[in-house]
Amino acid sequence: MKNQRKSLAFKRLTSVSSKRSKSQELRVFYLNNTENAVTIEPRFSVFLKEEQVPLRKLPKMISTPMTYARARLWLGIFGVGSLVTICTVALLCGLAPRWLSSSTQFSGSDLLQLSGIALVFIVWLAPFDFLGGYRLPQKYLRSDESFGKWLSSYLGAAIAQSLLFIAFAWLILLFGRWLGLRGAVSVVVLAIGFCFVLRNRSMRFRRVKSLAGSDKLLDSLTLIQSWQIFVPNIIVVRHQDVGFTGGIIGFGNSATIVIPQAWLGVMSKAELATVIARRAIAFNSGSYYRGLTYACGWNLLGFVICSQLPNAGVESVAALANTICGFTLWSFLGLLTLPTLSRNASLQIDHLLSERGTPKDLIYKTADSFDRMQDGEHSRPRWVETIFHPVPSVGRRNARPHQGPAAWNVARTALFFSWACFGVLSRAVHCNVGRPELWTMLPID
Repeated sequence: MKNQRKSLAFKRLTSVSSKRSKSQELRVFYLNNTENAVTIEPRFSVFLKEEQVPLRKLPKMISTPMTYARARLWLGIFGVGSLVTICTVALLCGLAPRWLSSSTQFSGSDLLQLSGIALVFIVWLAPFDFLGGYRLPQKYLRSDESFGKWLSSYLGAAIAQSLLFIAFAWLILLFGRWLGLRGAVSVVVLAIGFCFVLRNRSMRFRRVKSLAGSDKLLDSLTLIQSWQIFVPNIIVVRHQDVGFTGGIIGFGNSATIVIPQAWLGVMSKAELATVIARRAIAFNSGSYYRGLTYACGWNLLGFVICSQLPNAGVESVAALANTICGFTLWSFLGLLTLPTLSRNASLQIDHLLSERGTPKDLIYKTADSFDRMQDGEHSRPRWVETIFHPVPSVGRRNARPHQGPAAWNVARTALFFSWACFGVLSRAVHCNVGRPELWTMLPID
């Protein structure tokens, strides 16, 4: 079946003219899941699947199929939208005080009720995770992973994340009852730090010690030296998901650029050097640290604000549930606003890289290669990019960065840090829904 989908074939659709007696034939070519249709005179109508369709619309219908990127986008919209709707209804209708305990006294039922919230979260997202993690990658030939292998890794990751959510929520409840909001915020700060360290350790644990493509990596570093760019530590890590992009982990002297192992095989020396140099500039310019700081501050501010909503708080399970619902809406606001800072940072880094002597053609070529390993969306409508994408499309890489705030990867770092506040949107967005490898380190450029 996979070979059949990959092969070049054509399908004939016979259209019956309403004004002519003879039939007209339309050829549609399929190649790599894209379709291209010939243009047909628009004055005829056809009967297709027992439904009359204006022929002038048929070429457009066939030549613009649902792409992998657009399918993931719609999946993310429905996943995020459903969670936002549920939380909005819960707040407006006061569901938490009806179903959960409002007691401020310690009880064994606290953990049970928090576990129930986490279970509802897992069950609700399960269909979206199946589509995003298994069905769509299989349909669009982005993965050949078996269902059993995907399910095993997915369940393990979902349970582990939910256990962390429960532990963080219970500690917020514990210190909230003891020290009030100040104690709860202290727990959130520590939880964000724990997530940061946990991700760093997990990346180092997956480090590849013997590299078959180490010569290419060394040649890339030599090329970067000619651009006079300081490069911090580098590690290459194992991964299964083709969408895994690595990133930067750590602080100061321990800061490390993470590179996926597959890139040593599919990227040229110049492209690999460009990607590493971009991340080195993000680190050297302070944009990486701004991203971490803004992401942490965004979540802390949101938690404090949402804890002050009616019937919200940190001293009972019901009040904390309302705080979590409010925080979900706050995270959604972040999905709409923070990507602008991330995109501007990417454009600034491209500009700085060009000033150091990296050819602009190489920057754009690398961005194109990078995009093809992701969702393969070279260009997208401006409104789609503004709302949903923190990484600029290849088609907009030549735009000059805006003067104003910019923070590298702040939008998706904020999603990861939202784990500390029971951030249910952190793995519901289009780029990582159903893809456990991308829950802790979301795709970046």
